Order: sequence, then C-alpha cells, then structure tokens
Amino acid sequence: MDLNRLTEKSQEALRQAHTIATRRSHQGVDVEHIFSALIDAPEGIVPAILKQADVPLARLKEGVEHALSRIPQVSGGGPDQVYVTQRLSRLLTRAEEEAQGLKDEYVSVEHVLLALLEDDGETGRLLRELGLSRERILTALQKVRGHQRVTSQNPEETYQALER
Repeated sequence: MDLNRLTEKSQEALRQAHTIATRRSHQGVDVEHIFSALIDAPEGIVPAILKQADVPLARLKEGVEHALSRIPQVSGGGPDQVYVTQRLSRLLTRAEEEAQGLKDEYVSVEHVLLALLEDDGETGRLLRELGLSRERILTALQKVRGHQRVTSQNPEETYQALER
C-alpha cells in the first residue's frame, strides 16, 4: 500500500498505533492497535460513525483493551524494531479496496473501519458481536459525511462542518 494515499487522519492513526504498540512492549503493530487509536481519537470520525450506528463505544473500548492485554510483551529492542503485522497489512490493503469501491481517491479512517468488519481476529469478531454491519456503517457514514467523496488528504475537516 502506498502510504501517500492515506489521509492525514489515517496516517495519524498508524502513528498512534505504533506508539501504543511501543508503550505496551509489543513486537508488532496489529489491528487492535490501530482500532484502539481510531476509537480513542478525540473528535474523530470513527467514534462519530460508531455513535451514529448506535454501537456502545465503552464496550468496544473494553473489548479492545482486553485484546491488547493478551498480546505478548517483549523486552529489549526499541521503537525502531516494531513491525507491521501481516494482519494489519491485509487490513490496510482491504481499506484501500474499500476506498476504490466508494470511488474515493484517498484511504480514510472510515475505509479502515469498513475493512475491520472483515477482520478474522478479536476486533472483527467484537464489531460483529455488537451488531455492526457494513450497511450500518455506510448509513452512519452518510449521515456524518453526506455525499462527499474523499478527494484530499484532509477530508475530515469538511465532515459535519456545520455542526462545529
């Protein structure tokens, strides 16, 4: 995946996921790390979509925290030795496909959220258990971003602009 095709918020989420993995002494940046970064983003689009879809954010945070606590810790090394897992790489590739399917030019956090539904790990399972579906995300996304397409690296600034 070309990281230049990620929106600023997606790049920020990846950086935050790396920070979370490093702080927890995890060897790899995985799906749970990026999802944690997405749902903890202050005034982020993902929490807004989840709220619009009536998904209990507190329960999601608990589930992700539980999943993160189960990842083995490693000692030694440093932040430069943390790698992106194959699972996260597949997720980002799937997010890029979601962007293309929605005719968006950049991969935004909502594309990552859509891709998370297909995750075969704890995060995907948790989302599905809470009743989140592609249709619910797309309906909530429509309410949050309207008919706007992602044509810049900072589209989130225009979402819900009238509400600010």
